[in-house]
Amino acid sequence: MMTTSKLGLYLHIPFCAKKCRYCDFLSFGCSDSKALSEYAQALIQEIRIRSKDWCFRDVDTVYIGGGTPSLLSAWDMGKIMDALYDNFNISKEAEITIEGNPATLSDEKMERYLRKGVNRLSLGVQSFENDVLRYLGRIHDKNDAFTSFQRAKRAGFSNINMDVMFAIPGQSMKMWADTVRQCIFLKPSHISLYSLQIEEGTEFYELYKDGKMEAVPESQDREMYHKALAMMKEAGYKHYEISNAAMPGCESRHNLKYWSYAEYLGLGLGASSFVGGSRFKNTSRMHEYLTAIREHTAPVDRESIENYSQREEMGIFVFTGLRKAEGFSLDHFHHVFRKEFFDVYDADILKKYKGLLICADGRLYLSERGMDVSNRIMAEFV
Repeated sequence: MMTTSKLGLYLHIPFCAKKCRYCDFLSFGCSDSKALSEYAQALIQEIRIRSKDWCFRDVDTVYIGGGTPSLLSAWDMGKIMDALYDNFNISKEAEITIEGNPATLSDEKMERYLRKGVNRLSLGVQSFENDVLRYLGRIHDKNDAFTSFQRAKRAGFSNINMDVMFAIPGQSMKMWADTVRQCIFLKPSHISLYSLQIEEGTEFYELYKDGKMEAVPESQDREMYHKALAMMKEAGYKHYEISNAAMPGCESRHNLKYWSYAEYLGLGLGASSFVGGSRFKNTSRMHEYLTAIREHTAPVDRESIENYSQREEMGIFVFTGLRKAEGFSLDHFHHVFRKEFFDVYDADILKKYKGLLICADGRLYLSERGMDVSNRIMAEFV
């Protein structure tokens, strides 16, 4: 794989004001400002350590996710941004995203983000129904969502994403359509829509396991999904990836790296990387992470280092590429692996999934109906 392409950076902030009932991400509740600052300092030190190997690469996207990055103080986030610019070759046109919870964003934080080069804000709204937000365990209400978006616009953010969630028990089609309608009314440049997944290790999973919660039927899930897509399309949004829609030109450049077999370096607790042909993760244990940083070593979980076979990497290429509405280029597949796609995979798969999996104009992609059964089709290539 070529190493001259531009690199993406992901920074993980694992703290939240409170863990949401559905969340299985590497995150945990924390209100100790001293612990938050200690982590920020460790992350800054990791930036310095890791940059020694990667400072020669041009960086064109940075994504600060979590957890809730906006839980950190404006001062600590500013210092993290300073460290990035001091240690990595970040291009002037880089897309730099930070995730924020509407209840933890202040004018001071947003203004500082902008001053430090952040140019894209991702708001975890999830719903504009207060009952739904309480059920999910969110700490904000719909007014927080409205006001944080309006304040972000006033502060100077022009590129704003909103996350919204559907297929939530008790959420009617009307409630979901109202959330999508209110989201569209605000005109964010990007909308991410996620179906609620009941994941092991979450509070919802325990309720589901004990028979105290029922998952939304697949038919209702799909109906909600297509309803939102139709509303977004009518409002001018382009559905460019299974779970994402954007105004033309406002697609998430960082996330497109994950779906386009591009390289990214993960910094922070449990962060994943794909660089130099290898896949690896940082340790997910805070004590081990902080100890490694104090010893001036990269906090990589050695057991996580993976060097997949070429066939396994091909599967990853196809699996992630088919998430995009445009799919992937067969020429790109050949460029990366030096093999023709249909010399590796049986062309009969197009007959098996006729009307769902399409090969046209040198690209392989899923139809809208194909996206409904995407996991089944993608599994054929892994």
